[in-house]
Amino acid sequence: MKTRVHASFLGMLAVCATLTSLTGCNENKPDDQTQPPVSNAPAPRPVGNIKPANPDKPVEGAALNKIFPPAGGGYKVTYTQEKKGFAQAEVLQDGKKLAILSISDTLTNPEAKAKFATASGRIGGYPSAAVGSQGTAILVGGRFQVQVRSQTPAMSAAGREAWLQKFNLDALKRLSGG
Repeated sequence: MKTRVHASFLGMLAVCATLTSLTGCNENKPDDQTQPPVSNAPAPRPVGNIKPANPDKPVEGAALNKIFPPAGGGYKVTYTQEKKGFAQAEVLQDGKKLAILSISDTLTNPEAKAKFATASGRIGGYPSAAVGSQGTAILVGGRFQVQVRSQTPAMSAAGREAWLQKFNLDALKRLSGG
C-alpha cells in the first residue's frame, strides 16, 4: 500500500513538472513594435432607451454627452463644449491632455459628410477618414461625425481608433434613426 501511494505521488509530480516546463518557461516575449496598442479606457456606458432624433433638427449637445466614453481606467473625461449639434470633451491621463473627443451632428455642418463619400477605411463598421495628421473620424448612421484628435505624440492612429470604439456607437446609430 505504501508503495502504491509513493508511486502515485511520483506520477503526479512528473505530470506537474512536465506541465510547468511546457507552459511556464516561455522566453519568447512579444515584440512591442508588432503588437497592437491596447487601450485600458473603459467600455462604452449603457445609455438606456434611445429614440431616433428629429431628422430635420440638430440634436442637443446634452443628448450627445451620454454617448461619450465614461471616465475610468486611469482616464478622466472632461466635457469642454456643448451646443446644439455638437459636444466635445478632453481625455486626461495623469493631468495631461491626451486627446479631444467630439460628436457633431452633420445637420449643422453638411460639408463634414463629404470626406466619408470616398472613404475606404472602416472602424467599428462605420466609414472612417483621417482629419489632418492628428485626427481620425467616423460617420455613424450617415449623420453623426465622431472624432478623436491626438494632443500628444503618444496617441497614435491606432490609439485614436481604439478611443473611437469606446463611444456608444450603437446608441448613436439609434439616435440617427438607423
